[in-house]
Amino acid sequence: MFDDDTIVALATPTGSSAISVIRISGKKSISTVETIFSSVHSGKKLENQSTHTIHLGYIVDNHIDDDRSNNRSNYLDQVLVSIFRSPFSYTGENMIEISCHGSYYIQQQILQLLIRKGIRLARPGEFTFRAFLNKKMDLSQAEAIADLILSDNQASHELSLQQIKGTLTSTIKNLRKKLLDFYSLLELELDFSEENMIFAKRSDLFSFLKDLEETLKDLIESFSLGNSIKKGIYVVIIGEPNVGKSTLFNYVIQENRSIISHIEGTTRDSIEGELILNGIHFHFVDTAGIRDTKDTIEIMGVRKTMEKIQEAQVLLYLFDASKNDRKKQKKMLKKIQIIHEKNPLKKILVIANKSDLSSFKDFYNLKSKFSYFFEISAKNHHGIKRILYTLSNLFIEKLKEKNIIVTQNRHYEALKQSLKEVLLAHDALSKRLPEDLVSIHIKEALHHLGKITGEITNEEVLKNIFSQFCIGK
Repeated sequence: MFDDDTIVALATPTGSSAISVIRISGKKSISTVETIFSSVHSGKKLENQSTHTIHLGYIVDNHIDDDRSNNRSNYLDQVLVSIFRSPFSYTGENMIEISCHGSYYIQQQILQLLIRKGIRLARPGEFTFRAFLNKKMDLSQAEAIADLILSDNQASHELSLQQIKGTLTSTIKNLRKKLLDFYSLLELELDFSEENMIFAKRSDLFSFLKDLEETLKDLIESFSLGNSIKKGIYVVIIGEPNVGKSTLFNYVIQENRSIISHIEGTTRDSIEGELILNGIHFHFVDTAGIRDTKDTIEIMGVRKTMEKIQEAQVLLYLFDASKNDRKKQKKMLKKIQIIHEKNPLKKILVIANKSDLSSFKDFYNLKSKFSYFFEISAKNHHGIKRILYTLSNLFIEKLKEKNIIVTQNRHYEALKQSLKEVLLAHDALSKRLPEDLVSIHIKEALHHLGKITGEITNEEVLKNIFSQFCIGK
């Protein structure tokens, strides 16, 4: 996967802009750019300049003949050249960044000129991959950079920055160090098995494994929140037909996306819209009304609604408080309560719509059964802002509760495997099984934790991770 070629890529988006940045990294980066750069200060050489300095000059293509009769010049552009010397650069290698004018023609001319000089185009994520290989960051921090580039809201941005700063890295490395200490002592006991010498104090090992279990469980539990924040939180609006779901949906996303009619069953498919509340990205989904029907298309819509219920992190269940069929309403609310009991992590907000047409006396007892119960009028927009405030506050509070939040599926799987081995090690100790069995499980736990930071990895995993980066990063 790695060679010592000098690489180049456009670090800013292709197309016309005020400026563009071309990034070069490798042993020959400074010497190669030297051959095509002419400083505004006569005689200045890039090779003699210090790291983290910027120089004004021109990119010159000496292959272009200075044919004055055709008014052609071998000067391509006036640029700023930034120098970053090894090891004080993003990649840990010698690096150059050329800030040129943002003409597509200029970008391509400079890139082609550098390629003719023997520099090759970088592969996706190759700059960050070299930074990882040169120990400028670990694997979890590299993944966080990709997340930071793709972050489209404040919450996902803050989670990415937290991981880049190394909060997860620090925790994992600390756990591995303690686990490695115990593993070493157990291995030492095996070496002196004939002398029956004890190096790892069992009470300390029991205590540590118990603490490790709790830490791993907390990190694993945080993934549900972290993954939701990263991808956007799915909020699915459900209920019987004609209870005001589409009216609520249209008001929330501030668009008339769903058809509103007094005729039941107007919404046959799920309709989605997006909203950022207090820096958190929400995907709202309007669904077909849930009811028994013989209409083939409506049946398909109801089936899709049930699928969306499974995918949702939050359910907004609407019912029509103005209708007198309390028995049917309570039956539906019982079903919602069962969904909540089966999926305690799924937040359910029960919303009594058309509150202006009902006294609500029959529904006061629901407030004790559901943590979140609202009385609104979707038509008059009464009470909706309180729902939105509650929604955003739910996740803001959860973010505040967690010191570290896992966002990568790869980390989540590694943590689960590590926890499995720690539990097996704890069980083996409890049953006083041979030390070599305990040692095997601890070694496996170390292995899985090491995969998170990249201390233990393989070429296939690295290819998969860095292929998802954009070229130029």
